[in-house]
Amino acid sequence: MQQKPDLRSLLSGALALFSVSVVFSVTAVEASLFLALLLLLALRRGEGSLRGVWPELRAHPLFVPWLAYIGVCLLTALAAYYPGKALGQLNSDFLKYVCFSTLLLAVRKEHLPRLSAFYAAAAAVSAVFALYEALSPLAAGGGLARAGVLMNAVRYGEAMSIALLLQLSLLLHGGGNADRRRYPLLLSAALTFAAVLLTQTRGAYLGLFVGALCLFAFSPASRKRLALAGGAMLLAAALLAALSPGVRNRVEASVAFRRGDFAANSASTGINVRLELWKLGYKMFRAHPALGVGPDNVKKVFKRFHPKPFPEEGIYGTLNNLYVHQAAERGSLGLAALLFLFWAMLRFARRRYGETASPYALWALCALPAFYVMNLTEISFQHVHTSFAIFLALAFAAAAGRNEA
Repeated sequence: MQQKPDLRSLLSGALALFSVSVVFSVTAVEASLFLALLLLLALRRGEGSLRGVWPELRAHPLFVPWLAYIGVCLLTALAAYYPGKALGQLNSDFLKYVCFSTLLLAVRKEHLPRLSAFYAAAAAVSAVFALYEALSPLAAGGGLARAGVLMNAVRYGEAMSIALLLQLSLLLHGGGNADRRRYPLLLSAALTFAAVLLTQTRGAYLGLFVGALCLFAFSPASRKRLALAGGAMLLAAALLAALSPGVRNRVEASVAFRRGDFAANSASTGINVRLELWKLGYKMFRAHPALGVGPDNVKKVFKRFHPKPFPEEGIYGTLNNLYVHQAAERGSLGLAALLFLFWAMLRFARRRYGETASPYALWALCALPAFYVMNLTEISFQHVHTSFAIFLALAFAAAAGRNEA
């Protein structure tokens, strides 16, 4: 008679589903998160340790930064132009902490090899779809398309860059179990890197570059291998730029863009739109320096602060820079709370890597600076695909080296 799976096995399966779906589907990853939360609470109840959940969360070094961030989110929502809309944003803010805390409590050291394998495999499968999406127009005589499997190209590039940093951390610093699956990891990393390139996303390129620099800085023993890998990636990127005028123009525009160029097919348009949005964000911040215009209020007050026609005749809900967006929406208090949380996350990852020398902690330590840089041109912290992946990295770092009962 076949034995029914116990709660631990079911929880492990829910975490595996989370790891797979985080690069594919918001609905699936949120469903797997809540399934994992329910199973975790049921498991804790069965073990008689349910009452220990709150003290465990409260004792974590990131509890106070999270509490400060959510508290400021509530305060700025109450002071918003449109409090009803602002208070609705609290669901998203609180969901982030639910995701972080669930993963922190649920992910255990023995889960890490399996979850990382699922995550890397999901990125490789997604990359295959990305290759087809980007290259298929060439068969019809068209140009290279931007890859963005089930999401926009910018978000996809950032999500895949975070996944690639885990693959590189395991390849360069894994040892042991990673050595036994080196070739699958190499294939997965190559496919993921190709997908990142084909997104044609400058923010993802820059974030990946910063993440690679962190790998170089924090893993001295792997520097020779990283230099070889970096050389191969730069060669591939140069080859793509040489063969694709679209990619080449986007890269060149980052260095020498034409100011004021908002033409539909210009590589400078995205940069100029961002500059205009950042100016608008500063205008909102200057008008409300302490508490901002309110969470999720940018679109509602857009015309109030920019009555003239905006380039592309758009009304935007985001300012394409998390730090500018945070200052505009939640003022100096909100920006300070965000930076405090980001600093605490990086400090936690650095300490965990110092304690464990684990490739999983190295992933968090390198993915966080990459993520912070990506947020210079996007509000990726507000997006599930990227923020949940970062919380997964932090949970991996927390579990690495932990002695389980």
